[in-house]
Amino acid sequence: MERGADSDLDVQAHCRSLALQQIGMLTRIAEIGMRLVEATGAKAIAQAERPEAEQAEALRADAPATVDHGLAFARHAHTVQRALALRARTADGLCARDKAERKARRARQRDHVTEALFALIWDAAGPTRDLGQAEFRITEMHDQLDEFYGDEEDRVEDRPVGSVIAGLACGLRLSEQWHRRATDWSDQPFPPPPAGTPAENRERRRARVRDLMQHTIDGIVVGQAALRAGLEARLEEPDVEALIDAEPPMRAARRLCASLGIDFDAAYREPKQPDTG
Repeated sequence: MERGADSDLDVQAHCRSLALQQIGMLTRIAEIGMRLVEATGAKAIAQAERPEAEQAEALRADAPATVDHGLAFARHAHTVQRALALRARTADGLCARDKAERKARRARQRDHVTEALFALIWDAAGPTRDLGQAEFRITEMHDQLDEFYGDEEDRVEDRPVGSVIAGLACGLRLSEQWHRRATDWSDQPFPPPPAGTPAENRERRRARVRDLMQHTIDGIVVGQAALRAGLEARLEEPDVEALIDAEPPMRAARRLCASLGIDFDAAYREPKQPDTG
């Protein structure tokens, strides 16, 4: 029974919990230590500023033992320094584990997406197996995957894998094949939009991002209808609101275009305000 219980333990989650607990305890030790440092520091200063006659009197053999507040101050300060050093080491280890886990999830998602897109490309090749067209699309696919996963700050691994495939398939002109095969790869390629009404400033930023992406799509000759549909679906995904809140519209539009498998056209800019004098 005990072995079964141990096998159900999520070691990674348990270690993370212990690290967070350790950080909290070390923070508390440092806070208490700082209170002691401040108290003994004030006493050490007062002791150091005593007149020399009083200090000599306190050091006589028959005088009662006196506390060396300077030594106590040094001990408490060392405790604080040690707690802060241990906390920093624990935090660094926790960040390293989180980064490694995120990198692994990102790699797994990319493998899944690549496998799905390969299947869609060969579906599009049809019974004639047009190798030239398939090779062109495979090269295009690798370029778009490099662009999509190249931005380390964009946490694409947190998005549903089905929606990632749907967006990239849109840019690769594989939307028809994806809609036929979607149930083979994910439960829902297009997650429902988040509930609630966005604030007015978010709506303005969203409109700006849409304009930037629409300008990019207008410059593409083939598959504009599918790209527009992909654009609207992408803008309704849950991660878009956080992206629009956190990033400038130009950078947000670039990332969203990458998620649709198209190259962002950065030539489009805000029109300058008229000079009214």
